[in-house]
Amino acid sequence: MKDISAGPLVYVALGGAGEIGMNCYMYGVGEGSARRWIIVDLGIGFGDMETAPGVELVLPDITFAVEERSRIDAIFLTHGHEDHIGALPHLWPKLKVPVYARPFTAELARRKLADLGLDPSIVREVELGEHTEAGPFSVEYLNVTHSIPEASMLAIRTSAGLAVHSGDFKLDPAPQIGEPMDMAQFEALGDEGVQALACDSTNVFLDGQAGSEGDIIGNLTRLISEAPRAVAATSFASNVARLRTLAEAASEAGRSIVIVGRAMRRMIEVAVQTGQIDNFPKVVPDEDASSIPPENVFYLVTGSQGEGRAALARIAAGNHPTVSLSAGDLVLFSSKTIPGNEGGIYRLYNRLSEQGIKVIDGDMERIHVSGHARRGDLERIYAALKPRVAVPIHGEHRHLVEHAASAPGWGAAHAIVAPNGSVARLDGNAPGIVEEVETGRVYLDGTAHVGAYDGVIRERLKMARLGVVIVSLVTDEEGELIADPEIRCHGAPKDGPGWSAPLAEMIAHEVDTAMESAPRKAKRTDNGIEEIVMRAVRRVTNRFWGKKPMVSLIIHRLEEG
Repeated sequence: MKDISAGPLVYVALGGAGEIGMNCYMYGVGEGSARRWIIVDLGIGFGDMETAPGVELVLPDITFAVEERSRIDAIFLTHGHEDHIGALPHLWPKLKVPVYARPFTAELARRKLADLGLDPSIVREVELGEHTEAGPFSVEYLNVTHSIPEASMLAIRTSAGLAVHSGDFKLDPAPQIGEPMDMAQFEALGDEGVQALACDSTNVFLDGQAGSEGDIIGNLTRLISEAPRAVAATSFASNVARLRTLAEAASEAGRSIVIVGRAMRRMIEVAVQTGQIDNFPKVVPDEDASSIPPENVFYLVTGSQGEGRAALARIAAGNHPTVSLSAGDLVLFSSKTIPGNEGGIYRLYNRLSEQGIKVIDGDMERIHVSGHARRGDLERIYAALKPRVAVPIHGEHRHLVEHAASAPGWGAAHAIVAPNGSVARLDGNAPGIVEEVETGRVYLDGTAHVGAYDGVIRERLKMARLGVVIVSLVTDEEGELIADPEIRCHGAPKDGPGWSAPLAEMIAHEVDTAMESAPRKAKRTDNGIEEIVMRAVRRVTNRFWGKKPMVSLIIHRLEEG
């Protein structure tokens, strides 16, 4: 660890502070151009039709990190959830710095990089207790319990003090995979002196403890064994402990296990490869599922968040190539609904219900426990670490505020609400916000990166709300029409009350009339024709439809031979 004694310890989130998802945090040591940085996590968010139609993935805008690239020493990944590592293959080429992770997370990251043709060897494995030196930082991985194997806190030691980054965690005495948290280790850090704790805020509004993975085994076993016909269960593909619990319960009930969904198969493969599990029950290929009597089959399926292209949604729609469900079957949702996904999940519930398929979720039976700390867990980790400064992370703004308000009661001398873009000084006599940097989001639209201010998403939302009218004109050099206007209306009704003709015909007539009566001077430029046509289209759509759709104009000027 290089010593940079003349300079503060600072923190800034580029994603994950003010939202749940898209986690990306930076820690810096030093002053001005001498400051060095590390990045913790590069995660994604997910698009939705309401705010980003057609977009599947949302990435943090790392423009600030790219500007500081020559002074970034490493990226550290806390665990393998998509909102913590999903952006790595998309954003690493802009940074090109070493990446560190524990073995399970490292293998997931390598596969993501390889999928996009990048060198997987850039990810370096670290073990618990190992101190990784990166510029002025010495980073140690600490085991925590969460809903994925090998989740970790980071102890980040610098000449300006010790910061602990919680990652995602809860206090689970019976995690089913991996070891429980060693609280003595965290108490030792507290005795060493923790300057700042950047801590998970997801469940800060919930009292008590998150609960143990072991608490739900009995209910899952009972529901699967009592079901008269086929059972399907969905959960987060990364929750390997839950997948194994479900599979073991089904195996004990005499059911054949079928895994449906690439992400789930991949997670189980990686868990076996890295030694997280060695006794997953035997699996039957999904193409053989139709030959198994319904009372003897159990499906593990992807799609717990209602994703349209995931296995469960396709099964419910009746268009999955190998798997189908019927009246009397049972579907278990052993997962939490991520905020914003409620609509898609409830539509899926109803589609299954309409087919006579019974649905049970965590609100109806105790078949899910959260992977995130509740207030009781947070109070215990504060008591162990005794941080001087609390920095709430991993939450919407209201979560950060509530966490910051609670932290002094848990022993922190200072609490800083630092949403994305706020650079916080963590050491010194008066920790707090010292500057702001530009942050935002980038949409992964197919294979293209689209900025939040590029206008693409705004135009797409406008098209979705208002529809599109396309006008094609053929004119001579003077702008006089030499053919009837061609009109195409998309996302518009074809007829309505009091309409004398279809909308496209009424627009064509109005455009033709407007062009005939317009001054010749106005028609000699494309801008002049555009103004004439826009007014004509709006007159018709406002009067008969009551809307102002987007208008796209194509002008073909034919020159005299």
